[in-house]
Order: sequence, then structure tokens, then C-alpha cells
Amino acid sequence: MRTTTIRVAEETRDRLNELARRRGEPAGDVVAALVREADDRALLAAAMDDWRRLSHEVEALAAYKAESGELSAFEAALPDY
Repeated sequence: MRTTTIRVAEETRDRLNELARRRGEPAGDVVAALVREADDRALLAAAMDDWRRLSHEVEALAAYKAESGELSAFEAALPDY
């Protein structure tokens, strides 16, 4: 994997290094995990915004409920793991 250098304030660097030390992980892995978590949170926040918007659109909500009702009638066996 290729790496690069980023500029951060010394305080941020020190905090990152302390967090990495507590986790027992390299600082780069901690940054990668934090970025993934931030992306996940942003995705969930966008989904919640969409749900809120949908809940105020009567026709769109009715269409969603009808479609999801059709999907719930679909039965498929779950794989055994």
C-alpha cells in the first residue's frame, strides 16, 4: 500500500499518537479507521435525512410502503453458515 504525509497541527499529531498507543495500533491504521467511521456516520445521516424527507411526501411514502409490502411477501431460504 502506498502512503503519504499530511500536515496536521502538533496537538492533533500528539493526540493521534496517544490514541494509537492506547489502541496498540499504528497511527495510520487509526486514521484509516476514523475515516471509515466518519464515512459510515455520514452515510447513515444522509439516509436519515432521506427518511425524514420521505415521511413528509405522502405519495412517495405510500409508494414505498406498497413496494416494501410486495418484497415482504417474497420468501427465500437464508443460507446456512
